[in-house]
Amino acid sequence: MGSADVLTLEYILIGTLPREARGVLLKRLEKAKARVRLMGEDEICTADAARLMRILMPYEGKNSLLVSGAATELAVAAELGMASVCFQPKDADGPRGVMADMYAEGFDEVDEAFFLRVFQRHHGLPWTILTTERCVVKEFSMEYLDDLFELYAGEGMTDYIEPLYPYEEERAYQEAYIRNMYGFYGYGMWIVCGKETGRLIGRAGIESREEMGGELELGYAIGTPFQRQGYATEVCGAIIRYAWEELAADRLHCMIEEGNAVSEQFAKKLGFSYTETVCIDGKRMKKYELEKGNVK
Repeated sequence: MGSADVLTLEYILIGTLPREARGVLLKRLEKAKARVRLMGEDEICTADAARLMRILMPYEGKNSLLVSGAATELAVAAELGMASVCFQPKDADGPRGVMADMYAEGFDEVDEAFFLRVFQRHHGLPWTILTTERCVVKEFSMEYLDDLFELYAGEGMTDYIEPLYPYEEERAYQEAYIRNMYGFYGYGMWIVCGKETGRLIGRAGIESREEMGGELELGYAIGTPFQRQGYATEVCGAIIRYAWEELAADRLHCMIEEGNAVSEQFAKKLGFSYTETVCIDGKRMKKYELEKGNVK
């Protein structure tokens, strides 16, 4: 497919859509950096797959995304390796048996950032989740595997968190995590990098714990050289706000092993309150809870 710098969203192609939905989408994309191409009725609205293939082929799959409510158009896009969004309004008969990267019931709340994330997920590119004054929080990618091992080798790093698996086992685990956790949930444990340097500073994110009935847990680990510099406060505060605003969460938890007084104090600093102590995998864990609106 090519290197990551080649995989950029250059075209958002709009195929067969109801007039009203098309109008809303065009309005939402007025300021898009990608070129928005409205495929005319005489150009794309056809059930002739061979003709559609000729029309769409110049828009390479590695730089284009198709939005359509027509099964034939979406099928041709898939054959070309093109990212796609299927328009399927609620309580309406949409295309059946069509594989698309995402399904949309309407376009009132979508924007270019939405399509960019669909495009990135299609091509296996990591999402940038958020930025802070000093950091970039993004999905883990395999190029950081060696840096992750270096991070976990720091003094005291695994006193209260699980160590990494042996190298090849950890590689397989991370590849599966990227594919299954990020791909299915859209969130997970992310990496924290310096905005200016790109250097791995730590990990932070949100996960669903089976032991907690699927409740969302905030987790973080800042590398030894970067501790006591305010990075954890900066990043975790931003992630909490992200959970409220982007994930529609109304409650978060922290599970802290007994004896980890530093993490307990930090959880309280963020606004978390102790609720109970539970036993998980033979360890006594203190459960802290934060409700929406209580971030400090």
